[in-house]
Amino acid sequence: MLIGILSVRNHRYHPNRRLIEAAEEQGHRVSLIHPRDCFFEVTAGRPQLGIRGVDARPDVLLPRIGATINDYALSLVRHFELSGIPVVNDFQSVLLARNKFLGLQSLARKGIPVPDSHLIGNFQLFKEAVRKIGGYPVVAKTLSSRQGTGVVLVESQATAEFIIHNLLDKSQGLLIQEYVPSHGRRDIRAFVLGNRVIGAMELRPKPTDFRSNIHLTGGGRPVTLGQGLAELAISSTRTLGLEISGTDIIVDGSGTAKVVEVNYSPGFRGLEASTGLDIASQIVQYVTKNYGSASCI
Repeated sequence: MLIGILSVRNHRYHPNRRLIEAAEEQGHRVSLIHPRDCFFEVTAGRPQLGIRGVDARPDVLLPRIGATINDYALSLVRHFELSGIPVVNDFQSVLLARNKFLGLQSLARKGIPVPDSHLIGNFQLFKEAVRKIGGYPVVAKTLSSRQGTGVVLVESQATAEFIIHNLLDKSQGLLIQEYVPSHGRRDIRAFVLGNRVIGAMELRPKPTDFRSNIHLTGGGRPVTLGQGLAELAISSTRTLGLEISGTDIIVDGSGTAKVVEVNYSPGFRGLEASTGLDIASQIVQYVTKNYGSASCI
């Protein structure tokens, strides 16, 4: 089976390297596909797709660009689908998951608990959001932030205007959320594959930082999720139409759990390191089982 990975990174990037290794160990091939090497068109009323430097169309595509995926690459994901190539995760699920507020909308509509959140487009709406949340501090996020970038704790009116004007993109808006204090809080990343959680870890923010992203903390400890948290991660993933996800859950000091974000292209270096699990092999096994019969190189 030929597995395509849509990525702007090369083979040395950890998820790409591990997926290539795992696929080859299982007798499959991988093509790394950069969006700039694709040309797509609609001719004679049908979508046509070409990939420079690739001698065959992939049997299945894994989009691995992340929250910063732009409209060009997103259109490419859709074009792969219309060309008859299965995509994991598919266009509609990526469309929802890449935008934090669209994702929260979908989760809340299904009754999944999420932090109180407001999408604002100017400073007056920001002040109204702060009032409704209950005052400072609040968390401000760009809609496509990743690895902790574009996420700021706004602690007072004195700094709010400067921060908001520097973060706010009026064409997209800015996400304002309630702040859950670090003390007594658990930050959990659950890796969901299909209908099960295949691994989870708990992250702890540094004493001087409220963010708990693995890229900022440098590590996490493995945890086995209870049924409630596991079902929360799986139902969140399913609600967005995803098959692979990294679901971020916060549990406050009183034990209340809320889903902060569902990532459609989660990294897994930290999870493999902290748990000893072979996440890459499980992804390849899932894809080949569900999207084609194995074919030897």
